[in-house]
Order: sequence, then structure tokens, then C-alpha cells
Amino acid sequence: MTKRGYIVLALCVCALLSQQLSCTPASAAEATVTVPLSRLIELRTLTDRQELRLMQLQERLDAQSSTLSKQQSSISQLRQELTTAESSLSSSKQIIDEQNASLMSLSATLKQEQLRAQKIKRQRLLWQIVAGSVVVYAALK
Repeated sequence: MTKRGYIVLALCVCALLSQQLSCTPASAAEATVTVPLSRLIELRTLTDRQELRLMQLQERLDAQSSTLSKQQSSISQLRQELTTAESSLSSSKQIIDEQNASLMSLSATLKQEQLRAQKIKRQRLLWQIVAGSVVVYAALK
């Protein structure tokens, strides 16, 4: 029997004793307590059932504590993974921003090169026209 069982049993016996003592006359020199054996057996059965119930509850509590510890560990791991993912996302965003800036710069440079190429093409066409006109003018003269 555990400590709890003894304590419960002792409390029950004390309760019975106090009930019996309050019923005896105050003038009695010696107080004797008689408790029927069936009542003691009933109390013993009751304390055994309560002790069993306490052990079951303790086992349940231990199981729930274990589950809670595992869940807390999982939560900590998930928080760590979330922090890592957030850091990775932030880094990826920074890289994308840098690539967008580079792409915009390259687009602007490409546009300038296209305008320059068109300008050169127009100049060549203009000089071809001038040269052709000079040749035609020279041939006609």
C-alpha cells in the first residue's frame, strides 16, 4: 500500500473514532471503539479502489506529459524550420530584387544599343542616297 492509501485509511479510522467518541458519555474513563469488521473491509475496499484510480490517473498524466513534451519538441523544431524558411525567403527576395535591377539595367542598355543601331542604319542609308545622287549627278553632267 502506498502513502496515500495509508493516509486515506488513517483519515477514515480517525473519522470513525471521532464519531464514536462523540457518542460516548463524557464521564467514561476509558473510551473503547468498536468498528464492525464489515465496515473496516468496506473502508479498505474503498481505499484500494481510490488508490487504483489514483494510479490510473497518474499513468494518464504521465502519458499526457510525455505527449506534451513530444509536441513541444515538435513545435520547437517547426519554429526553427520556420525561422530558416523565413531567412531563406528573405535571401531569395533580395536576390530577386538584385536580378530585377540588373535586368532593368540590361533592358535600358539594350534599348540604347537598338537606338544607336537604328541611328547608324539611317546614317548609312542617308550616305548611300547622297553617294547615289552624286553618281547620278556626275553621270548626267
